Amino acid sequence: MKKLEGEVKKILDLAGSVIADKGFQGSGYVTPARKPEDRELYIREHEYNSQISSIRAPVERAVAHLKAWKILFTDYRRPLNTFLDSFRAAIGLYFFELSF
Repeated sequence: MKKLEGEVKKILDLAGSVIADKGFQGSGYVTPARKPEDRELYIREHEYNSQISSIRAPVERAVAHLKAWKILFTDYRRPLNTFLDSFRAAIGLYFFELSF
């Protein structure tokens, strides 16, 4: 089980509901069911895992797209107090591009 601390934990707690991967089992977040050593997963556990995966997949793809942007691999060279505005503008442009 991963233990979260600091700012990340505060942000996730404020989110209300978090859907995490199997590494966060036991943390109180919604996670997929692990396969027990002594048996296969039940059909309902497979269905539950499919539902969790279908919710997480679009988010995982969005994160992968963001990681692929070269601009995110370089240092932020503008005043730090403009970072949030720049990030929101980049996200807006990305989703604007997807709509066409």
